[in-house]
Amino acid sequence: MEEILSPLVKYIIPFITTLIAVVALFKGWVFPSDRLFDKQKKLSKFSYELYKISGEEHLKELSVEYGYAAITKELFLTKAQRIALIKSKDPTRDIDLFRKCSSLLTIRPSPLSFEWKAPRHKFKLYRGLVELVRVTLYFGGAYLATLPLTFNVLLPERAYAKFLTLSLLNKWLLVLYIVSVGAGVALTSLHGLSKLTFARELRKRHLTY
Repeated sequence: MEEILSPLVKYIIPFITTLIAVVALFKGWVFPSDRLFDKQKKLSKFSYELYKISGEEHLKELSVEYGYAAITKELFLTKAQRIALIKSKDPTRDIDLFRKCSSLLTIRPSPLSFEWKAPRHKFKLYRGLVELVRVTLYFGGAYLATLPLTFNVLLPERAYAKFLTLSLLNKWLLVLYIVSVGAGVALTSLHGLSKLTFARELRKRHLTY
């Protein structure tokens, strides 16, 4: 029994925990905006249908608000900010970029511009350091994810000899755990680096400094 529980506790549980975290992170990047669009669209239609029944003007205005929120796929902008974003010269591109980096930027409606939320991001040196750390972590995670392919070359002889003494199950569990941790670090770092890149592009497109 102890022989069965030992690899379970040592490898399987940490692997499952890491895998769940990676899947949750991926879902957090991909799906929320689509769900939010569907929800706001339904609320917009419902509010307008209710307005047609009751004739109350505030319901008509609410329907428009929900419609704007559906287009911009967020819940935190003001009406003025949403209108400014929708009226930009290239609204589809700007909305898509802003959605991807909204945690870093805020919108100034008139004239339309994008400003850093955190004062520290105004400094190029700080942004450069953050990007350097992200890139380092990305390559470190990618290296870790591919490490099992080069165990026999890169591992010290003693460590590799110990790896060879493991059972086949334990070898596979260890490899899967290393790959999942490395992939998680690489994906998280790439996501953070992408947000900075999108934010910089959006600011450049609107000539804000």
